[in-house]
Amino acid sequence: MAIIKKEIFQKDILWLANIIISHDPTKNYYRKGKKELFKQIPDHKSLFKVPKNKGLPIGNLTSQFFANVYLNELDQFVKRKLKVKYYLRYVDDIILLSDNLNQLKKWREEINLFLKEILKLELHPGKDKYGSVWQGIDFVGYIIKPDYVLSRQRVVANLKTKLYYFNQGLLLVSNNQKQQVLPLERPPAKEEIKQMAGMVNSYYGHFQHANCYRLRKNLYEKHFDVLKEYLKPINDYRYFKIK
Repeated sequence: MAIIKKEIFQKDILWLANIIISHDPTKNYYRKGKKELFKQIPDHKSLFKVPKNKGLPIGNLTSQFFANVYLNELDQFVKRKLKVKYYLRYVDDIILLSDNLNQLKKWREEINLFLKEILKLELHPGKDKYGSVWQGIDFVGYIIKPDYVLSRQRVVANLKTKLYYFNQGLLLVSNNQKQQVLPLERPPAKEEIKQMAGMVNSYYGHFQHANCYRLRKNLYEKHFDVLKEYLKPINDYRYFKIK
């Protein structure tokens, strides 16, 4: 709230921001879904297992916004105080580029000290990665290299799995925040084809931001199988329309 008050002066906006930020979602709540699934949530991912006044409710639409407001303090420190020329941040993922490894390690120490003293945060001790840009940088769902961008293998594998289920006469559906595989003992209905088309196009929308024409074509030719009867590729496999 102190950070917000430096920029916002309207009383009604400050009142609403305070309501959202100070709300404790671990109080006065009700559970939906199966109780045993809650036990599978890692402690560090649950607001029920963190110290008081720590953490943001992931489901809130405002949480990403407030996370960026909070970490803007870090952005200003890195750019204005440390004078880092090449710096990127997406929510809590950070990239710093330099041709001097010792300089990177020094910046990391100064950033961690700033986070601890000013924002009461800490860099994850096991998620640092030093390397060459020529190896590729794993960031926001892609492997980014100096000359081109690739999709993560995990993303490709997930699509292949879903295509496999469909071609085996099964359909992968989401139900109560959980995925299920249902047998199809008949040709897929129109709504099921629309569901598959939407799923496939979401992946191919992701692929459009990478240099992967051959991947898009290969997936269609070798993994669509039965789905070719229902979907046709448009504009060099950029997306699909229902036949």
